Amino acid sequence: MEQDKEHVREHYLTEFKRQNNISEVFGNQVQRTGKLIVDLMKKEDLTHDQAYASLQYAYNLIKYESNFLKLQ
Repeated sequence: MEQDKEHVREHYLTEFKRQNNISEVFGNQVQRTGKLIVDLMKKEDLTHDQAYASLQYAYNLIKYESNFLKLQ
């Protein structure tokens, strides 16, 4: 049971991997926003895994809400 939980956790934390120069792909505003998010996570004293899980949750939430709202 614990091994299954760890497998699900690892899958969740590694599901979304993209290595791009964010400012070249999306612009400086996106890079600034990302920096603000990282600064907030530091302020909240999150571990690396907690921070990554928070980002994955945010991604999933945005994806879900995009079904109901037009995000710009």
